[in-house]
Amino acid sequence: MTWIVPIELEDAVLAAAREVVGDATLAPTALHRAVVDRSERYTSDRERIAKPADRVADLAARAAFFTVADAIKICIPIHELRNRGALPAKRLRVVDLGAGCGTLGLGLAAAGIEMDYVAFDRDADALSIATRAFRAYATASTIATRACDVTKEPIPPAELVVMGTLLNELPLAARVPLVERALAAITDDGAVIIIEPALRETSRGLHEVRDVILARELAHVFAPCTRRCTPCPALEAAEDWCHEDRLVKLPPHTAEVARVTHLRDGGLKFSYLVLRKSPAPLVEAGGAAWRIVAAPTSPKGRFELLGCSDLGHVPIRLLRRNRTDANRATERARRGNVLVIEGAPDEQRLEIEAGVAVIDPSA
Repeated sequence: MTWIVPIELEDAVLAAAREVVGDATLAPTALHRAVVDRSERYTSDRERIAKPADRVADLAARAAFFTVADAIKICIPIHELRNRGALPAKRLRVVDLGAGCGTLGLGLAAAGIEMDYVAFDRDADALSIATRAFRAYATASTIATRACDVTKEPIPPAELVVMGTLLNELPLAARVPLVERALAAITDDGAVIIIEPALRETSRGLHEVRDVILARELAHVFAPCTRRCTPCPALEAAEDWCHEDRLVKLPPHTAEVARVTHLRDGGLKFSYLVLRKSPAPLVEAGGAAWRIVAAPTSPKGRFELLGCSDLGHVPIRLLRRNRTDANRATERARRGNVLVIEGAPDEQRLEIEAGVAVIDPSA
């Protein structure tokens, strides 16, 4: 599945950014330079993460590229909640912690959510862009903003509390307490959705938060994990981590910036966590539900996946001689899919025999 960022969303953000930062910082050369600088600060030079050389140029990059490119990420957990009947059907109250230019709020609007949206961020100028863009694009919804420290500001009651690229910017000691407060704010049928960069360090930090939340019995993990227990298998080896890599189609301006800067190479890369008070899982299949956590490989004569479930991180293999209509879903699976496979793995792998049925619940 390819996730498409609507051109109307891009138009709304660019118009809002132009009103706040002006034309000069949105000119191609200046914008491309600021986009590359921000990317480097979030990846290879994280000591400068909060120290842009030019704050106005950095805000232009946040709005005119990253907000648009990242908005659609939240549509994936929303799609999973909706398919499971776990998304309240009514108009939602949404609180966005660390909202920036309104990335996740715009993404929710793209997913068809009507909401009363409250955006928290310390940057008043970013919130000004969020307000303008949201009112232009999400015409069926309302927006209010709070320029504040999200680690201290009271969180109002909501069906959804969302956080995008926030936890990794906070000290370790502040992460779980913020998630606890978010959980306390949601309704019984609500959810907390956390999205983080797909880097090893930031993803592993999110896995650690997951384990603490489960160990303290503060909430249930709805997605991406079909594994309901601790520890997260991705934390066993220091070089390992779990993240998404989904196909995306960017609108024209954002696609051109991506091409020039060599960022967002057609993949939507991120890590995420959906927490709920309800124990209802993403898939009712127990240990038979496997989240695919790596890209598939096709060595000669076989098709191989890496799955994660209550039974751990396990290689899954289908030999070509065992292919049947009943297990054909195996070869259609990609990173992020969930497969229901009956049977237990041996010490090396989960072998899919000719008589074993494989089901993709989302198909």
